[in-house]
Amino acid sequence: MAIPLISNVGFTEISSSGVLNDKAGTAKSKLPVQLFKLSSAITGNLQMNNDSAHKKIILDTNGNNITNSSGSPLTNNSSVALELKGSGNVQSTLKTFTSSQSSTSNSGTTTISEADNSTVVVQTDTHTFDTALVSDTRGSGASSGSGGGVSFGDGNTTVTKPNTGSNSAMLVNETYYTTGFTTLFGGVGLDNIDRSDFGMSFTHAFMEDGTTISGRISGPSTSGGTGGTSTFDGGTSKRPSTNTTHSHAGGTYRFMKWDDALVGVNTGNIGSFDIEMFIDSATGKAVVAIIGGRGAFNQIKNVSVTGPTAGRRFIFTNNLAISCTLSGSDPFSATVSAGATNTVNRDSTDGSFSLTGTISGSDGSSRPFALKEINDGSGSIDETAYTGTKSVSAF
Repeated sequence: MAIPLISNVGFTEISSSGVLNDKAGTAKSKLPVQLFKLSSAITGNLQMNNDSAHKKIILDTNGNNITNSSGSPLTNNSSVALELKGSGNVQSTLKTFTSSQSSTSNSGTTTISEADNSTVVVQTDTHTFDTALVSDTRGSGASSGSGGGVSFGDGNTTVTKPNTGSNSAMLVNETYYTTGFTTLFGGVGLDNIDRSDFGMSFTHAFMEDGTTISGRISGPSTSGGTGGTSTFDGGTSKRPSTNTTHSHAGGTYRFMKWDDALVGVNTGNIGSFDIEMFIDSATGKAVVAIIGGRGAFNQIKNVSVTGPTAGRRFIFTNNLAISCTLSGSDPFSATVSAGATNTVNRDSTDGSFSLTGTISGSDGSSRPFALKEINDGSGSIDETAYTGTKSVSAF
């Protein structure tokens, strides 16, 4: 039934969401007093635009609810306060937010405005994890008469040894004599060689000269340690005989030696030979040198070096006034209290993430929490005569 028109008062029944000015119509919307009365429950948003002709605006819920699952139920942009009346509930039911970054190179801070500017910080320099840095596995080259490894060669290379501080001509394996392997070996301190999980095996250059594996070495059982045995490449390996550090060339260099690390055969190559490892301070290159024998007759076969590499640390900070539950396991899956953080480390360089946050509960007056205010407009709401239950912002 239509509401009668009273002079200076515009009555409008409301049964659906939308702009109240439009629902009143051109003529009626210009009257100084606007009275809107709900005739049914409203799903969505009711908006009131500013009009200089308005002196009073009343919205009577008439026992009907206004709910909005995606935002605020009211948007009052009028300079006149909207007077809310009646017992119908006026609530935002928005309780979830999402945030994601799809790029694996993502880092830095992502701000989630939908969650009161909560943040996700992706750090690239605070978490490390162990991973295989060198995994050289060389098959047998018996078909071509080779042990399948890389030879030391017979030519001497002049290097500077940290334990003596002097130059020395040595049989250096040129494959590993690079600055790249210096980094992979852990720098001048050989941090990744001075570990129990380091392993290197040796073979003969010519298969007819002996067994496939002519010797094996491993890192110490504890950092800086010496002596004992381990296992690598299918057999018993020797741990270092010498493992010392030296102040040299402006740094702390490590010198490691394995006595009788491998066995040689054939003329000029008979006996047991030592292996020395260090960083040549003159060139910054990694030295793996054989002591004795014929370099060209002896090869490095398989090498395993494990060490730390930079991972990603994800930190969610909850700026909401209440706790929220994060889900998705990419990487978050936790309930985070108001003002608290949740930290997850990822053992890879992937900085992407995707999360869904959910809030729940009510305040001390049994008003349900939501991620939006009941009014997101520039104007105000007068709740003096309102008796229903409104939602309250979790911000």
